[in-house]
Amino acid sequence: MAQKATGQESPDDLLASIRRLTSIVLDKLEQGSKEGTLDQAQIRLLGSIAMKTLGLWQEALNPRPRRGLRREVRETEDQLRDEDVG
Repeated sequence: MAQKATGQESPDDLLASIRRLTSIVLDKLEQGSKEGTLDQAQIRLLGSIAMKTLGLWQEALNPRPRRGLRREVRETEDQLRDEDVG
């Protein structure tokens, strides 16, 4: 636990944490969408968190900076937003 408190997690621990967070957020988003318990603001927030966690996961797997990653994230967020509105 002291290792995590100092921010010195191993890459495998970091990936596992990101994977757990991503899974939780995507599950909440799916469940809330199916049950109709989320409003549009909550859907956007969870969608944004999911996109960021997926970006973190990708960055952790491939630590080299990728050009255009932010553009890809914005385009995907726009597509998700359009699907929610449509």
